[in-house]
Amino acid sequence: MLYSTSKSLLSKAMKQANSLLSMLLKLSFLAACFLATTSFLPFHRLWQVDTLKPFTEWFQINWQGQVVGWSKFTFDENPTHYLVGHDEYFEGRVRGKRMQFSYRYDWKFSKQAPFKLLEGRAILQEPALTMTTSFENYEQLTITQKRNQRQNTFVEAPINYTLSDVFAHRQFIESQPNKGESIDYIKLDPHSLEASQNTFSVLAIPNNRHQRYLLANQAPNSELSAMTFDLAGNTLKQSRGRGIELIASNKKPSFNPEMQTDLYASNGLKVLQPIGELEAISALKLSMQPRTIDWLQVHPSASLEGNIITTQRASTYKAELNLVSDWKFSPVSEKVRALMPAVTKAQNREQTVKQLLTFTHNYLYYKATPTNFSIDEVIDNGYGDCTEYTQLMLALLNVAKIPARSVGGYIYLGDQEQQFGGHEWVEVLIDGEWRGVDPTWNMMQTTAGHLPISLSGEKNATDLVFTVEQIHYN
Repeated sequence: MLYSTSKSLLSKAMKQANSLLSMLLKLSFLAACFLATTSFLPFHRLWQVDTLKPFTEWFQINWQGQVVGWSKFTFDENPTHYLVGHDEYFEGRVRGKRMQFSYRYDWKFSKQAPFKLLEGRAILQEPALTMTTSFENYEQLTITQKRNQRQNTFVEAPINYTLSDVFAHRQFIESQPNKGESIDYIKLDPHSLEASQNTFSVLAIPNNRHQRYLLANQAPNSELSAMTFDLAGNTLKQSRGRGIELIASNKKPSFNPEMQTDLYASNGLKVLQPIGELEAISALKLSMQPRTIDWLQVHPSASLEGNIITTQRASTYKAELNLVSDWKFSPVSEKVRALMPAVTKAQNREQTVKQLLTFTHNYLYYKATPTNFSIDEVIDNGYGDCTEYTQLMLALLNVAKIPARSVGGYIYLGDQEQQFGGHEWVEVLIDGEWRGVDPTWNMMQTTAGHLPISLSGEKNATDLVFTVEQIHYN
């Protein structure tokens, strides 16, 4: 009986041992399968071309707190090429007129490693400007560019740009970077075909609350300042200069331009009190909120103490001697030179500047022009806003061998608007001093309402508000 009981217990123990061994073997097998699977995953990342599936990403474009357009990025393939396409469309009211802007490029890449960029076409459409660029990138880079009715062809050395450059951010995100790590992101301009490199560092990584990566551009005042991605490397958000943001959407966004405020007015800087007639003001003191403003740059023609900025009528400042002695005058086109006989040769530099100022003001008629025209196009068009007035006068001063440069900032739009609007004017070198002149308003001296400041790329007009502290009259 004792023997039988012992045998039974031994048999039961062996069965339990076998069961446990079987379980361990199964767990080991599952673990091996898991390790094999996870070790294989890195070779199937999204950025690997042979596993990258066609997709479309939609974005809503916001600016100054309102919807101004949409964007689309696509990846596809056909039997001979991989295809990348990008569209952006903006529409809004500028000075009461509706204006449309569209940008598109289509690129073809080789289906053989390293998946080089081979061909492409880009179309830019802005008010009064259409530019089409086509290229082939084989033994040499051949670019054909048509800008309105003018066409040019350029032949250069081939460029080395691949699909890995396009999807570098996806590759980086899927490597699960840590906070502080960085990536060099190469952007290719679709018209100039010139590559620019920006370094983005990881500011935030996924946590329980936010499952996303935030990357910021290390270069200040860059066009693309920050990007946000999900865990798979899909773009959730792009932040651009002057407050433009692209927000991911699950379909093509819709918007109504009639619901927008004027895009020029919404880019203005608010002032809490009326200032009055600028002609009667000799100096103006404005306090700024917020008080700590490390993202604000002030031109030497104004002064900044704490959060108080002071502007003056007819302000001047000493020129840098080394800059003046090393000043380089640029070549100008025949169209610019052809305008100079219309300007009477003056006795001194100040009179020459005055004549060129008046000529520029009378040659162009004012028209809101958000498009960037070349100087020859400005002359042919005969119109423009402050940018074109400044552009033409600088070209004429260049022919006259008078050092001059542009000043960007804002100008007071009057008590009815009660804000400063974006503006550009000219400063010229006269008697060892830089003096501001304004060809748009035909002024040989700037007013106290010319506000020569600039905001860093990631900031916009809504981040700054002025309070009038003191006004000095004549």
